[in-house]
Amino acid sequence: MHAAVPLTEQEEQVEGILLQHGVTRLTHAVFPVKNRMYVVDFYLANQKVILECWRSTSRRGVALVWVEKNAAYVDLKFRRIKGAYPGVRCVALVEVMQAEPALVREYVEAVLEHADAVCCSREELAGKVREWCGIKEVG
Repeated sequence: MHAAVPLTEQEEQVEGILLQHGVTRLTHAVFPVKNRMYVVDFYLANQKVILECWRSTSRRGVALVWVEKNAAYVDLKFRRIKGAYPGVRCVALVEVMQAEPALVREYVEAVLEHADAVCCSREELAGKVREWCGIKEVG
């Protein structure tokens, strides 16, 4: 049911990165935990990785507050899923178009205690994907 939900523009871009590297994925995968159902943006079954992504195009201050609040919910989701599915790694892609990635990282990493990795750009995520797939960068 959730797989039929259209992808956001950001999710389409992430899917492109995953396709480019031949990563098998489920979009909008559902993880039942006790009496709740948690939907994640992507589940990379071969890597046992959950990938959640969100972005803001709002001006810097508004955007940073919003991504920080969203990170709190995502952290709750990560904590509960990891408790029910040991061995799953959780990765967040958080983009704020009007702020430097280092500042975004400062805001969200303080909240995302259960994330195994936080990426603040698609380029950084692509590097993680190459790492998961064992692809060495040339250059």
